[in-house]
Amino acid sequence: MAAKTMKAVKFFSNEKEWTVLKEIISVLFILFVLGLAIYFLGFLIESEPSANRWDISTFLNSLGSAFLTGIIPLIFFSAINYRYLFTPVISYNEKNAENGLGKLPPEDLIQISSQLKKEDLSFYPSEFLYAESDGNYVIFYLVRDNMVKKEIIRNSINSIEQQLSHIPYFFRTHRAFIVNLKKVRSKQGNTLGYIIRLTGPDIKLPVSRNNTGNFNRLFAEYHN
Repeated sequence: MAAKTMKAVKFFSNEKEWTVLKEIISVLFILFVLGLAIYFLGFLIESEPSANRWDISTFLNSLGSAFLTGIIPLIFFSAINYRYLFTPVISYNEKNAENGLGKLPPEDLIQISSQLKKEDLSFYPSEFLYAESDGNYVIFYLVRDNMVKKEIIRNSINSIEQQLSHIPYFFRTHRAFIVNLKKVRSKQGNTLGYIIRLTGPDIKLPVSRNNTGNFNRLFAEYHN
């Protein structure tokens, strides 16, 4: 009852702004309420309560009993919670995640189908660096265990583009390349075409003239 009453008061309602002073006040308040309960409980326990129970001395004795009974467990639990005053609260954002201060939200696994029945490929969006057409095959470059690994699957680049179309930052920069725009580090060139560099290894890929307009729009969206 005392705890619910405290939470209803604005001064105690915000846990993020909890201080040592608030902790002390809350302990004293709970002990005071406990003392009142002991004081009035005495009238119910005594079969014939005397008029002397209404004096200040009896009231102070009830408060003293409450403090002696409750102070040790309350101090114990306050000491346990005291360490949280020195624990920084880190909220998630993408910059914190990149610095290792937070965790990225869970990703949906991408499943790539092949023209061969028993061949398939799966990866997470954050692992995808780029894909390159090579005749009847597509080579996927994936970042795993801090290394770029190649996975080859029999399919056309057009089919792969369709299968990846639900990821807005996977962009076909050239007839032979699909790139993860979040992995693009820089670009050089003009409206006739770009050369882009990807994060990690020094990889340079082309952006064809027909794709520069859409590339600029999406690049700005994911790099602001």
